[in-house]
Amino acid sequence: MTLTIGIVNYNTKKDLERCINSILHNPPDCSYEITIVDNDSKDGSKEFLKRIKIKNITYIFNEKNLGFGKACNQIAKTSSTSYILFLNPDVEITENSVNRLIDFLRNNKQTGAVTGKLLYPNKSFQLSCRQFPTIFRVLFGRESFLRKISPNNNFSKQYLMTELNYDKIQFPDWARGAVMLFRTELFRKIGGFDERFFLFFEDTDICFRLKKAGYRIAYFPEAIFYHKLGSSTQKERLKTKIIHNISMFYYIRKNMNYSFTILSILFIALIIRLVFIFPILTLKEI
Repeated sequence: MTLTIGIVNYNTKKDLERCINSILHNPPDCSYEITIVDNDSKDGSKEFLKRIKIKNITYIFNEKNLGFGKACNQIAKTSSTSYILFLNPDVEITENSVNRLIDFLRNNKQTGAVTGKLLYPNKSFQLSCRQFPTIFRVLFGRESFLRKISPNNNFSKQYLMTELNYDKIQFPDWARGAVMLFRTELFRKIGGFDERFFLFFEDTDICFRLKKAGYRIAYFPEAIFYHKLGSSTQKERLKTKIIHNISMFYYIRKNMNYSFTILSILFIALIIRLVFIFPILTLKEI
């Protein structure tokens, strides 16, 4: 068999159903299987999955939420295919999108992972390529306070690659993990996702390790996917923000050669940021 399509689900039943239907209506030309890990959902996802009786769909039901990276690694351990495509459950594939990613990876041996063009459900464009984080880039990230008060600053432009030509093939530092195709053998060789990232930055980290090993990360615009963005994380925004900041700090501590002093300053800055957003998010969730 050629391809495993791996999906990690957590309380996104309706999106997951749309994702599965999009695959069944736009199947890849190669032989494929779908493996879905449910991270102890409470929204009826498990019951929905158990009702599906399709030969090439298998399920792993975790008794607790193990996080995104660990669940993806579970999928990879059960796969015996040449390629593995990780999809977020709020992604819908389009005709030939998966075929085009496979063809690209097959024909570009120095590419370690490839993603496609992401569109919102209303067909508007979604930024998906990034430069590797630094302290200054993190402080001016996509949802940062500093970017809100100065949206056109150079740090944000560089980090989010807002001026990149997304109609052409590109090789960014990393790409968002909503859609990411790997050679299964290379994914295992590189160690899979670092399971110490519960959520967020596991995609950044694996791209960093691939590039250190001499591989490129590719963006291929002819493969188009619809991505709702944030289906599960929007339901627990405060918890999500805390996890995001923890993952951000861990990524920088792990991969950047910053001194203890600089890391301490960053840690304090992230704590201050959480203190400021806590009352805002709490009021929104009431």
